[in-house]
Order: sequence, then structure tokens, then C-alpha cells
Amino acid sequence: MKGSRIELGDVTPHNIKQLKRLNQVIFPVSYNDKFYKDVLEVGELAKLGTKMLNHVLNICEKDGTFDNIYLHVQISNESAIDFYRKFGFEIIETKKNYYKRIEPADAHVLQKNLKVPSGQNADAQKTDN
Repeated sequence: MKGSRIELGDVTPHNIKQLKRLNQVIFPVSYNDKFYKDVLEVGELAKLGTKMLNHVLNICEKDGTFDNIYLHVQISNESAIDFYRKFGFEIIETKKNYYKRIEPADAHVLQKNLKVPSGQNADAQKTDN
């Protein structure tokens, strides 16, 4: 399949079952029916992803006990890497053969530091990003 190009369009009621099947095959987690209903209501996965990530970041900020957030992204998923970088995540490591059923199998580990480094105030850290 080298050299092939796949383009994905908008999620609609006509193709939501295909998205559900893709997620079942590709991802190691299962999403409930409410997730797919929300995808249709939002209309765009990026908007839902932003909403979900902001929710998690807000919970962590309010809790105050989290130092970092980590996540894995397939090394070829440049749009996801760019998305997370906009939220302050940085690539800190690459894990070989992280995925078992997709190519490339390697994943970047991304980290977002939630604690202000000593000697800096919160405003200074925000302007540095």
C-alpha cells in the first residue's frame, strides 16, 4: 500500500458506522454509542477533540496534584501531533512497535508539563509557549 493516499471526509449519519468500525479495529479502547452521537452533533472531530482535551486539562488544573499529562501518537499522525503541540505538548520519546495492528507501529510519547518550573511565575510560562 506504499504510495497510497487516503482522504477522510466529514462524519455524517450515513458513514458513522464506518467510523465506529474503524475505531474498533484501530484503537485499543472502545467508545460507547454516546461518543458517536456527540461526534455527529458536533459535526467535526477536531472540535470534539478540543472540547475533550480542554475538559481534561481543566480537571487536572483544578485538582492541582498532576505534574504532567502523557499520551501516545502514531509517528505518522502529523495532524494529531500538531494538534497536541498547540496545547503545549512536546515529544519526549518514541516507542518502537507500540501498536500491534497498524503501520507504522511506532508511537511518539507526548508530554505536557502542568507545573510551573521553579523560579518562574505562571504568566511567564504562558508567554514562553
